[in-house]
Amino acid sequence: MRKLVSAKKLTLVDLSKLSGISTRSLEWYVKQERQPSLERVEKLAKALEVSPAWLVSWKD
Repeated sequence: MRKLVSAKKLTLVDLSKLSGISTRSLEWYVKQERQPSLERVEKLAKALEVSPAWLVSWKD
C-alpha cells in the first residue's frame, strides 16, 4: 500500500482525508500491524482508485 500511496503522490494525511480513516490507523495498516475491516478496505480502495480485491492482496 505504501508504494501505491507514493505512486499517487499522496501522503497518509491526504489518504486519511480522502478515506475518512485516521492517519494512525493507516500507519498500522501500512506497517501491517493491524488488518482493516471490510468497510475500511472498501473506503481505501475507493480513495486509491483500485479494487478492494487488489488492495487486500498488496505485498509491501
